[in-house]
Parts: sequence; C-alpha cells; structure tokens
Amino acid sequence: MFADTIARIRTDYVYEQQARYRTALADLEQRIASASTSERVKLNKKLTMLKAKDTEVRTCEEKIHHLADQMISIDLDDGVKKNYAIFQDALAKIK
Repeated sequence: MFADTIARIRTDYVYEQQARYRTALADLEQRIASASTSERVKLNKKLTMLKAKDTEVRTCEEKIHHLADQMISIDLDDGVKKNYAIFQDALAKIK
C-alpha cells in the first residue's frame, strides 16, 4: 500500500471533520448567546457533546499525524492482525 495513505486520510478526512466541528461549535456558541433559557440548556448539552467529539478527533489526529510522518507502507497480503499491530494506537481494539 502507498506510504502516503495515512497522510491522505489525515488531510482528506480528519482535517475536514475538524473543520465541520469548528463550524458547528461556532454556530452553537452564537445560538447560545441569543437563546432563551430553556433553549440555552438544550444547546449547552449539544455543545458539550460536540466538544467531546472534537477532542476525540483532535486526539486521533495527533496519533495519525505521528503515523503519517513515519511514511509506513503496508502489504495487504500480510493480513489484518499484522497490519492492525502497526496502527493499533490509532484504531479501535479488535474484539
């Protein structure tokens, strides 16, 4: 597999998701500023949830950045378990 695949994932998907979260966070913060009390409570819950997701994506991006800098090339013929071991810090645990 191409050594730049992880870097492409980072730029094509992770960065785009981070931009979506930044836009959504800014929108929510503006809506909270002008919302009624009951609406503000609902929006603050959404804001808290969105901030948690944003933090998760930032953490993932740091891990992917580290892997992308290594320019790791994988061979799909090596199988899932071997290739998973290379990227295990950035992936969910295999059950």
